[in-house]
Amino acid sequence: MKDKNLNLESLKGTIYVLLSAICFSTGGVLIKSISWNSVTIQGMRSIFSTIVIAGYMMLNHRRFVCNKSVIFGAVFNTVMAFTFVTATKMTSAANAIVLQFTEPIFVILLLWILYKKKPGKDAVLACAVVFCGILCFFFESLGGGGIVGDVLAIFSGFNYALVMLMKGFPGADFESSLLISNVFSMIVGVPSYFTESDHSVEAWVFIILLGVVQFGFAYIFLSKGLDKVSPVAASLTSTIEPILNPLLVAVFCGETVGKTAFLGAVLVVGGATVYNVRQAAKKPAVTS
Repeated sequence: MKDKNLNLESLKGTIYVLLSAICFSTGGVLIKSISWNSVTIQGMRSIFSTIVIAGYMMLNHRRFVCNKSVIFGAVFNTVMAFTFVTATKMTSAANAIVLQFTEPIFVILLLWILYKKKPGKDAVLACAVVFCGILCFFFESLGGGGIVGDVLAIFSGFNYALVMLMKGFPGADFESSLLISNVFSMIVGVPSYFTESDHSVEAWVFIILLGVVQFGFAYIFLSKGLDKVSPVAASLTSTIEPILNPLLVAVFCGETVGKTAFLGAVLVVGGATVYNVRQAAKKPAVTS
């Protein structure tokens, strides 16, 4: 009976992470559909995201926490969000999301640098494959003018890795970090709010969807999922995001992916996924 309950909880966690990935994957098409600059988009969507996250915390009687770990996570989450929105504006949605998906590789490297946890052969091979994928993106961007956006997307992945590492720090609190991050984004976005001329119903509907669904619900689902499944399992389930995101943009915005970039996407997503699968396969052999 105990094993059955554990399997049921794991299934629930997987579904939550899947819902989170689907919500996150709407980012590309929504950002591409709004004419506002990236700073305004991130600042405005944070307003609506804050309402959702704060409401969730109140309904679940979750206490707001503010300490060094929480602020640390908030800072890097803010940088991650701004760089991703800007990258999506400056390069293709496929490039932005796939290059941000380099996050697991940065986790491996940061664990090695900060905690002296030397990566195994699987990790080294995964890093090499992902690096080849990144080179494919840059090779194509040299002719398309999106190289700055690609660099920002990779930097977004680096900051996302720092956010994921923060979850293991003493006193860390996922929702509290997100709320503080949203406040940071709103403050940074203030000067740009009054520079936008497009205040159509369509623009506001898209920005509300970004804040409520793509940011708010996505993080709530992810938080609930991570309470029930391991980060490795969550990472595997989240693989749907870098696949679904560019597909939605291709369907609704007509954006296409070049052959070289497609090869890069296969290498990045494939390298990270195979690494996660192998880590998950080894997990039962590890004793707690």
